[in-house]
Amino acid sequence: MECGASLAASCTSCGAENPPGAKFCIECGNQLGGEASERGGEQASAAALPEERRNATVLFADLSGYTAVAERMDPEAVKSMVERALRRLGAEVTRYGGTVDKYIGDNVMAIFGAPVAHEDDPERAVRAGLAMQAAMEEINERIAETAEASFSLRVGINSGEVLAGRLGSGYTVIGDAVNVAARLQAAGRPGSVTVGQTTWRLTRAAIEYAELEPLALKGKAEPVPAWEAERVLVAGPTLRATGTTTPLVGRHDEASRLESLLERAISESRPHLVTVIGQAGVGKSRLLRELAEHAAARPDAPAVRVGRCPAYGSGLAYWALTEIVRGQFDIADTDDSQTAWSKLRGGVEKLISEAETDEPAERVAAAMARPLGIEPPADLAAESDDPQQIRDRLFWAVRSVIEAASRERPLVLAIEDIHWADEGMLDLIEHLARWVRGPALIVCLARDELLDRRPGWGGARLNATNISIEPLAGDHARELVEGLVGVSELEGANRAAIIGEIAERSEGNPLFAEEMVNRVLEEGDTDTAALPETVHAVLAARLDSLSVPERRLVQHAAVVGQVFWEGSLQNLQVDEGITLGPAIASLEEKGLISATAGSRLAGEREYSFKHALIRDVAYSTLPKAVRARKHAAVGSFIEQRAADRSEGVAGMVAEHYGRAAVLGEDSDIPEAELAGITGNAIAALKTAGSLAASLYSNHEAIGHYEMALSLRRGLDAPTRVEIAEELGDVALRLGRVDRATELWEQCLEHHRGEEDLARVGDLHRKIGAALWHKGDREGSIEHYQR
Repeated sequence: MECGASLAASCTSCGAENPPGAKFCIECGNQLGGEASERGGEQASAAALPEERRNATVLFADLSGYTAVAERMDPEAVKSMVERALRRLGAEVTRYGGTVDKYIGDNVMAIFGAPVAHEDDPERAVRAGLAMQAAMEEINERIAETAEASFSLRVGINSGEVLAGRLGSGYTVIGDAVNVAARLQAAGRPGSVTVGQTTWRLTRAAIEYAELEPLALKGKAEPVPAWEAERVLVAGPTLRATGTTTPLVGRHDEASRLESLLERAISESRPHLVTVIGQAGVGKSRLLRELAEHAAARPDAPAVRVGRCPAYGSGLAYWALTEIVRGQFDIADTDDSQTAWSKLRGGVEKLISEAETDEPAERVAAAMARPLGIEPPADLAAESDDPQQIRDRLFWAVRSVIEAASRERPLVLAIEDIHWADEGMLDLIEHLARWVRGPALIVCLARDELLDRRPGWGGARLNATNISIEPLAGDHARELVEGLVGVSELEGANRAAIIGEIAERSEGNPLFAEEMVNRVLEEGDTDTAALPETVHAVLAARLDSLSVPERRLVQHAAVVGQVFWEGSLQNLQVDEGITLGPAIASLEEKGLISATAGSRLAGEREYSFKHALIRDVAYSTLPKAVRARKHAAVGSFIEQRAADRSEGVAGMVAEHYGRAAVLGEDSDIPEAELAGITGNAIAALKTAGSLAASLYSNHEAIGHYEMALSLRRGLDAPTRVEIAEELGDVALRLGRVDRATELWEQCLEHHRGEEDLARVGDLHRKIGAALWHKGDREGSIEHYQR
């Protein structure tokens, strides 16, 4: 009643309108606003989401047969039928962590990787596409109940860089990757999932594909490589981990500690909970493999059962428990419910005697069955529908089975990625650690986010241990990269240089190092500055896990550089209402930034990024126009703070103004604003170049001069000639005679037109001296004579 706007909350996932005050969508169950928005979650409103460049995967799905159905049915009935079908398909998108962008007629457009990135967005998208095809059978069965009609589905998926942000009244993505996804969908056959090259490359380990003939797509000059997804190779979500051949480097202390905890659990015949905490790719899974190898080499050979907590998917409560139980009783994913129940009941009967429990083994098995997706016989179904009682019986049954199994042989229960576990799974882990009576080592692998969810994880119990692992130190990082490179074609003088660059660039993260090495060996690309998509995805997902203020601060600090000052971020406080102090403190606590000992700007608190790769990825998310304005603001900020020490920061000022001008030329900044930025850039670059030249910092001088000359606008002829002549002077110092004479010849043309004979004569003298130095005596004499 204030402005007339609707108070109904629209779900950003499925588009359904919800009553005012609703916390969850009445259609699909997604959280609306609240904490999810505050933490940069997937339900943030379009108005609150800034425009960003992102690596995303786009999915288009089209219902085939719509036209034929529409011809013979009432329009309202057709609309209702299509709407139900699209909502059902959209539910699969949501289940795999994607966002329904829009429904267009009989099409669904979905995005994976925006507004929130995950490490495996391409895989999520392909899994969702295959699940959508599987859902068509259910959709057509429902349609057949009321009409003689059916639909088929075509799905197209493509990955690449997009610009994400608000367009009109909603959030969407635009870019070539979107266009190609739509074309792949149109070119695919009904019932298929057709993907582009990048999507295929990033998912081929998890999905089985059939290669297609390159497709001639509208708007593309060359045929586009394409593949058809046939089936999922692994039933559960696959997570990236370092390869089996990755050497164990720099983790021997942690490995020894895990081995000693296993010895302790066996000798004391009681459980011990150990949680290995570290960021993605730092080597948690590699440590677990080392422990499994140690266990296998023991005389009593403890049984190792591994379960994983998936990052996505509805109905996956107790997924890790399911994997552990299936491994214990050899229940295959392909077993039907009756076979699975038979194996579960038989396995439990072998483990548990009637003397060990008050109930028969089949009752114990039945208590575990339904949460594991196995249907027990009707006469053994739960006697109560009370969720708490069902949960208590499940915990009791699992504990009984674990105790019985550990009495046969010691047990290692390994649960990966428990930061993604449902609350019930976390409660079950703590229950087992507390109440199991037998030799069982419970090993949990987690990221720091677990401690955000459960700060008291493990508690103060004597049988709980947390092991934190950090990235490898410099020498260990190089040793790891050398082991990954091994005997390969990467030989010669550049081998050592490339190994050193990868060791430094990967920042001691084994997964990052492995991906970078694979890129060099498989693609032959020795540009170690280029970031593999897999590494970019991991870091982008970590950025998106930050709160909105933390993420925005990191993005804008990334523009300042590896080192930044609190004062350079004041515009965030003014423009976006972000209080800097708490956000900076939180980022320090999370190990992303740290305060430096001193400051190059008097009176300013200085900070640095702990991880250059995080800074690079954060910087890459900002649109060029935003970067340009921010670089210009940083240049002005440094100028003002430096005051009478401007010579000491001239290079930094020039770098920021120069980048602002270059980026501004490639963006949609208004002409008048760009002219001011370019003017500042030219003046700063010329000053910095002259200062560097006077100090014989010739390479730095050339960099400044070249950047000034690269600007396509705002550089008048006299200034261009002046900079070019100075650049020629520096080039000659470095022995680049041809470059120097080329620049001076350009200056000659200008001064001849101006009839400035003194400058013309001096340039002939310079060219003559350069040619004499080169050994061209005839050319030299000719210029001296002129």
